[in-house]
Amino acid sequence: MKQSARDLERTFARAWELLTHNWVLILSGIVIAVVAGAVQYVFGTAVLGAFVISGNGSPDALAATHAVVMIAMLLVGMAFGLVQMVYVTGMAGAAWRTGSATLRDGWEALAHRFLHLVAAAVLLFLIGLCAAVLSPVTFGVPLAVYAVFFIYTLASVIIGGRPAVDGIAESARVALGNLGPTVGVVALIVVISLVGAWIGSLVGHVSEFAGWLVAGLLQQVIVAYASLVIAGEYLKLTGGDQPTV
Repeated sequence: MKQSARDLERTFARAWELLTHNWVLILSGIVIAVVAGAVQYVFGTAVLGAFVISGNGSPDALAATHAVVMIAMLLVGMAFGLVQMVYVTGMAGAAWRTGSATLRDGWEALAHRFLHLVAAAVLLFLIGLCAAVLSPVTFGVPLAVYAVFFIYTLASVIIGGRPAVDGIAESARVALGNLGPTVGVVALIVVISLVGAWIGSLVGHVSEFAGWLVAGLLQQVIVAYASLVIAGEYLKLTGGDQPTV
């Protein structure tokens, strides 16, 4: 399905309207982020604390343990990040189709599509790694192409029910057939992310804690809104279940 700039504008407006009526998308992201932070903190504190208390390790052993803990915490953060993407995207799809989203919508997506998203994430990571390697000598073009052509992968896998490889292929196909609108979606997400970071930085000059809090909250709002925009565009461009208007 081809669409005009006016169609894209309506998607942006409707996504914002859906977000203001479905705060659960933001709330779920906040809860998952808090749980992820708590798990990382408890794990890191417990492991390093036990090592230090034992008093049996050399400085080199402590440094090695610290490195292992940091890697483990990174993996935990990535796992929770994938959980959030599945949950929020599942609710975004429900919001477009019915006008409302519930935690159950996110849970259904998590229960049935999580492993497929993990497979897609691994493939996207490998593709992105190749794009990153090529970017320094190609003025960043591969990374820009990567961001545009694979933006609908999550929606394809979670909302469209596609396997990982099919979801990646469909995203590229849809983006290629609707290049202008897709570039507009990517540009919007980049702009609002930069604005959110800028606002958090401004508040951080007044209070470091307040800046961290505002930045974290804005991040969840941006994730929820971006998920709604992408889900809406995916449903329109693939001619699937028609979104509410």
